[in-house]
Amino acid sequence: MATASSREELAKRQVALLGKMLLYSIDHLTEEDQRVYDSLIEELAPRTEVRSDTRQRSDVPSQKARPRSAAEARPAAPAKRVPQAEYRTLPENRKLQGTKPEAVVRLFVECWDKQDFKQEYFCLSENFQQGRRAQQSLEEYVNGRYERFANRHLTGPISKQIVDISAPVVDGDLAAVQVAERHTGKDEDMILYRTYELHFENTAWRIVHFSTNQTRVRKKV
Repeated sequence: MATASSREELAKRQVALLGKMLLYSIDHLTEEDQRVYDSLIEELAPRTEVRSDTRQRSDVPSQKARPRSAAEARPAAPAKRVPQAEYRTLPENRKLQGTKPEAVVRLFVECWDKQDFKQEYFCLSENFQQGRRAQQSLEEYVNGRYERFANRHLTGPISKQIVDISAPVVDGDLAAVQVAERHTGKDEDMILYRTYELHFENTAWRIVHFSTNQTRVRKKV
């Protein structure tokens, strides 16, 4: 008869495998397929000891939150930058041109639920140091975010929404925006009060840094 620890280890391996399967087949899944995936994760999650730290910055990809792939275990090669000529013509970049700072922040937050991680990448400055955006190519960043999204029931958040957003304070090519975000988790909801700092570069406003000033947690009944 399997012990509790062996069942827990099996559940962890199953969750990791499901995450990899979703990562490599995301473009071919129907909405029904994704609902089945979510129900499997919900069933497996209680069997593991993995818990999300609700006071950790949930936008920063955590290397401890998911198993390292064989590719990640190898020494990282320098990120392949998108050529500037191509960069300016990409639809994700053109969507930002002429967009106000607060609209860029709103778009960035909404990208999580939409799984639009290519657009999310372009919302961030090339000098964004939180997480690994500055060292990653577009493909590396998008794959990493898909994998984190696949494990969202364990590492959170499951969903993100803008509750309130301020008008920007602009000083030349710098801007700051105050935001209240609702992060919905498996066992609790959080309201995060954040300051986003943006820099105007490569023809558009982009997020160069954000900080969480206050967090309010509400446990689900």
